[in-house]
Amino acid sequence: MVPSHIQQLISNLHFYLVSAFSVFCLCPVSAQSDTAPNIILIMADDLGYAGIGCYGNQTISTPHLDKLAASGLLFTDFHSNGAVCTPTRAALLTGRYQQRAGLEGVIYAKGPTRSTGLDPSEITIAQLLKSSGYATGIFGKWHLGYEKKFNPTYYGFDEFYGYVSGNIDFHTHYDGAGIYDWWHNKDTIRERGYVTDLITKYSVEFIQDHRDRPFFLYIPHEAPHVPFQGRDDPGYRYPNIQFSYHGPVKDTVRAYREMIEVMDEGIGQIVATLKDLNLEENTIIIFISDNGAESFGHNGHLNGAKGSLLEGGHRVPAIVSWKGKISPGISDATTMSFDWLPTILSLSGTSIPADRQLDGINLRDHLINRSPVMERDLFWRYRKQSAVRRNSYKLLINDGDTLLFNLKNDPSERHNLSGVQPAITTALM
Repeated sequence: MVPSHIQQLISNLHFYLVSAFSVFCLCPVSAQSDTAPNIILIMADDLGYAGIGCYGNQTISTPHLDKLAASGLLFTDFHSNGAVCTPTRAALLTGRYQQRAGLEGVIYAKGPTRSTGLDPSEITIAQLLKSSGYATGIFGKWHLGYEKKFNPTYYGFDEFYGYVSGNIDFHTHYDGAGIYDWWHNKDTIRERGYVTDLITKYSVEFIQDHRDRPFFLYIPHEAPHVPFQGRDDPGYRYPNIQFSYHGPVKDTVRAYREMIEVMDEGIGQIVATLKDLNLEENTIIIFISDNGAESFGHNGHLNGAKGSLLEGGHRVPAIVSWKGKISPGISDATTMSFDWLPTILSLSGTSIPADRQLDGINLRDHLINRSPVMERDLFWRYRKQSAVRRNSYKLLINDGDTLLFNLKNDPSERHNLSGVQPAITTALM
């Protein structure tokens, strides 16, 4: 029996799938048809499992993401490596568990962690693709080190416009410590503009500037992370004043909706740029989130939220589209953030260093041929929580409490089976 939430996803996508499949069969010649594919990796910030239309949200309009999902593969069992920002970003860019880089928790704007960052000995996907001739750009949130020595241009990115902290005022660009945080490469620059629009602007320009060579474009959005600010809401963070973390906006539901919808609008501009430049057929677009939504967001039927190792903290949207190469559909394969590095390297023909142990796996055959994804144990750890996933079973240790769930029958994690299935519990300990 197909779970009800999967039936809803299929229903939501039905109209788009029919039209997308007809387009799939009539693909134009790409301007880069004989070159390695372009890669666009988009990551929302704190976007929950049910935060966009193609995952069942009926209050937030995301037509461009919905069309992207309908033209490609939508994952129902994709997970972020972390339940918060920094760990997932470390795992995504290295293809390895974040613990290998020493980044299990958040790097905060205030306090001792501000001086930490991604271990320089780690090798990022940008460095590997750059060695294969790719132009590399990041526009948006870095959050892998505040100090200049951790700047993304030292980790394989040719160009960087964005911010290095966990979040900034969408208008004034000050971080949570009241420090100005908008950069071009290794220097801060004064620039006006709504952060989401600036990210889109520089992403579009990067595509236009590199239309004649393969490029890797990493777009880690701020939306819909706090502070709650739409395009027309006022800025409020400035140096040497006290300000609230979430911002002064009272109508947070409206602001939250606008933040996601403006991000979706920008993704539409990026897709339109690819179409205008005849690059659609040679560009892979991946869309994910870094962790689940906070409690006020949309995690759908899932229990838990950002910071929790219940499913709501780390089961997130994931969409991959490659016109003419990946046929439309829905995947229930259990996958994770760090799988994208080996997958992208395989799709681009880039070699993995022989001495580099990866934890993620190559999903290429699953994307192209729908081959089964290999079974493996997956692990999470954050503060006093740890979890392991084996097939449909998940064991969660939460501050000493032992919880066992069968996610196939109980994706909302409402029924603790540790007492009635002690053998499975022990095997996963």
